[in-house]
Amino acid sequence: IAPGEAPVQLRPYVDFLVFGEGETGFAGLLDELAGDRRFENVGGIAYRAADGKIMRTAERPCGNVELPSPYLTGFFDSLLKERPDISFTALFETNRGCPFHCAYCDWGTTKTRMRLFPMERIRDEIRWFSDHKIESCFAADSNFGMFPRDEQIADMLKEAALTTGFPKHFDVTYAKSDSPRVHKIASALFREGLSNGPAISFQSMNPATLRAIGRENMPPDTFVKVLKQYEESGMRPYSELILGLPEETYDSFTKGIGTLLALGQHSYLDIFRCEILSNSRLADKAMREKYAIRTVFVPASLHHVSRKESENSFGSSEIVVSTSTMPEADMIKANLFAMTVQACHHMGLTKYIAMYLYREKGVSYDSFYNALAGVLEQSDSSFRHMRGVYTAYLDGKGDLGCIDGRFGNITWFPEELFFLQNLSRLDDFHKELEPLLRRYIPDRAFLSELLRWQKLSAVLPQSGAVRAELSYDFYGYFFGNAGSPEKRNIVIELTPPYYPNWQRCARYTVWYGRRRSGTDAFISAEKISIL
Repeated sequence: IAPGEAPVQLRPYVDFLVFGEGETGFAGLLDELAGDRRFENVGGIAYRAADGKIMRTAERPCGNVELPSPYLTGFFDSLLKERPDISFTALFETNRGCPFHCAYCDWGTTKTRMRLFPMERIRDEIRWFSDHKIESCFAADSNFGMFPRDEQIADMLKEAALTTGFPKHFDVTYAKSDSPRVHKIASALFREGLSNGPAISFQSMNPATLRAIGRENMPPDTFVKVLKQYEESGMRPYSELILGLPEETYDSFTKGIGTLLALGQHSYLDIFRCEILSNSRLADKAMREKYAIRTVFVPASLHHVSRKESENSFGSSEIVVSTSTMPEADMIKANLFAMTVQACHHMGLTKYIAMYLYREKGVSYDSFYNALAGVLEQSDSSFRHMRGVYTAYLDGKGDLGCIDGRFGNITWFPEELFFLQNLSRLDDFHKELEPLLRRYIPDRAFLSELLRWQKLSAVLPQSGAVRAELSYDFYGYFFGNAGSPEKRNIVIELTPPYYPNWQRCARYTVWYGRRRSGTDAFISAEKISIL
């Protein structure tokens, strides 16, 4: 809004806007509201003057982050006493700012240098979390592990957890580069059970898209090396992509996913829909026009909550539904492809089948999952239902929360519910895929054995120890160094985690566990024996 403009009908319910980081401007605004109401003296706000004109004051440079802590000032103490029945998550900062300027993000557009919160404050906040039995903490830093002192902060968290048992979990966005410090911190937190490991994010694998959004990814060979280092430490890092970025096409998006799988990312892919943040470069009129970005506003997404809670959510998100390179029809198709990969590969309906086809038959992952999506479109009612969910969502007429009472009265992401619904009918699901699979594997006896192996990987409710006799050593092939499945009789015994019903199984393997292969019995098993 330009100074002096008077669009009287523009959001008449808004009296003030505070720009930038907010704390200083908001404090100054409160002072003037309680005093002389000379709003022109407050930096970084917009307000309506007495004559109705919208006025804006200049933003003032942000100094050090010497701000009062809501935890240490006792702001939350009464809430904790009033609600001892609730397990709270605490959000805190150790630094502020971001050195990167990705077009989809508004973090790097604040035009401020990286600033560090005092170590004494951080130490006292961690002690407060521990003393008040806060189970989970999230550090809202853009690049944790960027600074040498981050190792000390991780040590503080470990010491607190060892002393009182709290916090039980720590989550953070790690530095984007291949950093030995990040590996050291993540490994230490993982060993103490405080973290599942980091995300290795890409957002896109398409060079044209990366140029458009001003981002660089680590080279593929570096990714393979880093992935191996983490896996040798027992961690299973996941990766992130964004669907709907400029210059991305359906082909580049699906091939990018295929590339990540070929590089070894079999733990998990989180795939987000591109959201336009109002202060990001993607929100600029010039970028919207250049890339023909079309958007809709959808309800703010709440997942793993009751339908009533989901429907009563406040706020909305501006979601990209088409660009100059990806029309809406392709966007719907890309969402369904992403769902297929997440449910069938990373959550495990067909992962080992796809890995075998890639290694032995030269079938690329994107080719296989494109073919699989085509079959599911014809044979799977759940798949067709999810097409309707995505279509309505991209038309601004719905959200992505899906409910099936068998798995609890809570909302699930489409890929989660699609997985759970087909896991509950796994034999029929695999049977429907056999005509497609026989195109690649005409040997029916071998295909039957491979499907048995795939089924053994499923974590199902009320299943105790599992014992199976196989004619091929698939364990040595997938988890050892065997060049191809050796034909020999083996007996495999495994004890997957026990869940008494579908609700518990869904909660712990999918909601809590999908980013760390919790749906894979071979990885999450308490015990495995090969005879």
